[in-house]
Amino acid sequence: MATSFPVLYTRGSHFDVGYSIGSTFQSRIQTYIQKSFLLQDTLLPFYDTREGRDFVEAMLSRTEKNFPKYLDEVRGQAQGAGLPFETLFVNDLLMEIYFYFSQKPPQATKEDLGCSTVYINRPDVKVIGHNEDGENLARTLGYVIDATITGDDGVEEKFTSLCYPGGLPGVSIGCNYHGMIFAVNALDGPTIDKAAAGDFVLRALLGASNIDEVKKVVSNVGFGVSSGFNINVGSIVDTSTQWSVEVAPNVFESKVSIKEIHESDDPEKSTYFHMNEYRHLDIEVETAERSRARFERALSLPVPTCAKDARNILGDTDNKTFPIYRTVSPSDDYATVCTGMFDLLNKRFDIYMDNPSSDTGPLLRFNMQCEA
Repeated sequence: MATSFPVLYTRGSHFDVGYSIGSTFQSRIQTYIQKSFLLQDTLLPFYDTREGRDFVEAMLSRTEKNFPKYLDEVRGQAQGAGLPFETLFVNDLLMEIYFYFSQKPPQATKEDLGCSTVYINRPDVKVIGHNEDGENLARTLGYVIDATITGDDGVEEKFTSLCYPGGLPGVSIGCNYHGMIFAVNALDGPTIDKAAAGDFVLRALLGASNIDEVKKVVSNVGFGVSSGFNINVGSIVDTSTQWSVEVAPNVFESKVSIKEIHESDDPEKSTYFHMNEYRHLDIEVETAERSRARFERALSLPVPTCAKDARNILGDTDNKTFPIYRTVSPSDDYATVCTGMFDLLNKRFDIYMDNPSSDTGPLLRFNMQCEA
């Protein structure tokens, strides 16, 4: 049973917050970089090639134009952690390099992409639950950031986000002071060159105050996005609707589809599931067997009508080869790092470090606020 997981409360400029994260979690970040099979077997060896250097330099040039303030966070974090900036920047290009542009066959494949999400939007229950699946190291080396950032332009960001060691906030589960909640699923789809890195687009989402801003951020006009993802979105301000936002790669402007999950007394209409496949954006992609198995298992279970039902689905291990709640096994290099439960009516964000269907309860609990 998990008994602790660190939370850092930090404020300052983008660089200052990055430095605070890096210096506070220096040991965790360095250990993750040293032990991560994603980094050590594929990402860093790719960067050591001429092709890899050219690719990373091109991505860096685009990011300098598109998201310079978030590069300041990476620079601060690298300095605080005592690591080269390039190492952490490469870490933020995981989806692009690991699954698509490296020539070395990866240990984990697109088939292993993770995360599962359950929506419930009833008049009396408004919940989004999410399994965050990733490298098992993140269970012991990850952390949560509660940050207040004031940039040179005077724009303030306040958010709470689960973070992978050395990575940008925003790529997993989190919420912000506009009352918006976000849970991200990687999508098995095409990846392209000459567009913005997906992790930086997701980092920018933490500043969005409504669904229109979410669409603007992920469209990223002028740069697009290089890798696809799904963002499961809710709001404690507008609880009548929840949103599934699917994004596909495109140069200059991303392809975006938004499905609305409206409040309903009908259990079938008030429930929605999303794993690692495109469900509503018109795109030709073969569905991964692991994602399909989790989706079909969720559909086979009783329709959820309360938070406990959602947790039971997210904790399900009936399919021993492709379970919804994942642990490292001979057939799976990834694991469920944690489960995030967003209760929009009660304005609560809970994080379960153990199987959420058990009676252990959440290890971390945050009160969501709207200060806008």
